[in-house]
Amino acid sequence: MNQALKFRAVLIVMVFWSTCFTSFAQEVPLSLQAKLMLKVMSMDRNFERFGDTVKIGVSSDAMLSELASQSELQIKEKPFVAVKMDSPEDIEEYKIVYIDRNWQEDYGLVARKAEENKALIFAADENYVTTGGGSICFKTFDAKPKIVINLQNVKKQGSDFPANFLKITTVVGLIE
Repeated sequence: MNQALKFRAVLIVMVFWSTCFTSFAQEVPLSLQAKLMLKVMSMDRNFERFGDTVKIGVSSDAMLSELASQSELQIKEKPFVAVKMDSPEDIEEYKIVYIDRNWQEDYGLVARKAEENKALIFAADENYVTTGGGSICFKTFDAKPKIVINLQNVKKQGSDFPANFLKITTVVGLIE
């Protein structure tokens, strides 16, 4: 009988742990990422630098499709268009880019090009934001989507967000 209780306790702990881990590791759905991306862009104090039509370079076909489905939305009363980028060299044509994991080998080049062009990087990979050149990503913590911002990279890429917005985000990276 004692062995059965131990087994149940271990089973309960394993189920609880896997549920917590799964909750933490979940990706934010692309449809929500697209909407959050547009909202975050609208919070940029330097929004005017994005132009009359906000042009977003995207490395992911899935995100390109998702942004296209949001095309009826506007950002601060400006239309936006999402365009597929074929390589990191294309970043020089955009002030906003979304980088998927498919460009993982090119993250260094992406960061350099974005900084040169003052292009704000939204990234699918949280590690690229926490330790690389990415500025913003979306992650699920405790079953809630959160905005993760690397403030140092944001500043290098020419963006500036108000303090009241930063308070509702998770800020990572070195802050000067």
